[in-house]
Amino acid sequence: MENKIYKVGVIAGNFDIIHPGYIYMFNDMKKVCESIVLLLQTDPTIDRPDEKNKPVQSLVERYAQLAATKYVDEIIPYQTEQDLTDILEMYHIDIRIDGEEYREKDFTGKEVCRKREIELYFNKR
Repeated sequence: MENKIYKVGVIAGNFDIIHPGYIYMFNDMKKVCESIVLLLQTDPTIDRPDEKNKPVQSLVERYAQLAATKYVDEIIPYQTEQDLTDILEMYHIDIRIDGEEYREKDFTGKEVCRKREIELYFNKR
């Protein structure tokens, strides 16, 4: 990330089984964001049963682990891809962080971010 400091950074996902790649990404975000808002999807199979797996850990377990990290300032659970779009349209967000694997792909909220001039950053983890 560049040297600019953003007020609010957001990252979305189901964060099933927290691994070092997530921690690295959160640490990277915290260096350039005053506040990190994590959008926690309850179950990605609700909208994408053929593409995603049901989380191994419960929502409560994932929430507790994420809340315990020193990097995450707020957690907002959501259920559907439409919920994610609504959150991106409703909240003040300066930058959205995703994994590098999404750089060339379409993903939920990409157009909302462009329309609202929310910067997109792709982390290499």
